[in-house]
Amino acid sequence: MRFGFVLAGSMVALSACATTGEEAASTTVYDPLEDWNRGVYAFNEGVDKAVLEPTAKGYRAVTNEPVRAGVSNFLTNLNQPVVFTNTVLQGKPIAAVDTAARFVLNSTVGVAGIFDLASMIDIPEHKEDFGQTLGVWGVPNGPYLMLPFAGPSNLRDATGLGVNAALNPINYAEFEGDTEFRVATGVIGAISARESLIEAVEVLRDQPEPYIALRRNYTQQRAAAIRDGREQEDPFKDLPDFDDYDFGDEEEFESQE
Repeated sequence: MRFGFVLAGSMVALSACATTGEEAASTTVYDPLEDWNRGVYAFNEGVDKAVLEPTAKGYRAVTNEPVRAGVSNFLTNLNQPVVFTNTVLQGKPIAAVDTAARFVLNSTVGVAGIFDLASMIDIPEHKEDFGQTLGVWGVPNGPYLMLPFAGPSNLRDATGLGVNAALNPINYAEFEGDTEFRVATGVIGAISARESLIEAVEVLRDQPEPYIALRRNYTQQRAAAIRDGREQEDPFKDLPDFDDYDFGDEEEFESQE
């Protein structure tokens, strides 16, 4: 289950890394649909500013940290079957055992995942999805994509979204009120995810070229996640003050100072 908006998908965190000179050249993102992607980015920004951002700030204003943590824990726990399946597909037995143990413990003693007891006893949390699994299997990124409502992605990860949905039993399980439950968790998930990124969004918007910063950081984060299966907790702490610009000839630029 992925709840996305202009800055991230779902629950995908973005890793910001400062790149200049040779580093910047080595992290060039294949973006043949840039004009279209920028249009979608602008659309997502409009939706975010009009709906998601004020709703997320209102949610923060009327709740306290324990309540928000409980909501986030509950939503994270719902996604554990997806994580478990992908750890197995990636050939990570220890991570699979960790994920299964977390799900069982938090779903029972942790009251449907509201309380993250697994973390309290140091059972590691893993974040895996089918886009990462495809990357581990050697499938390339493909072109960068900005998806309406869902935010940054690429052809490989966009394909993985559908598989992730199919892997999550909550999306097709039949029970009384199942449709209402799925709608409610989708809405709450989007609000919860957006609330957790209020400060990060502000940092990104302060960048000279937010679209480029987001594109680069998303691509770098996904590459890092594929390498080790972990995502950086604070995705914007190392975000540089300036993104990659073509200032022309360096001597000419200096002569104008």
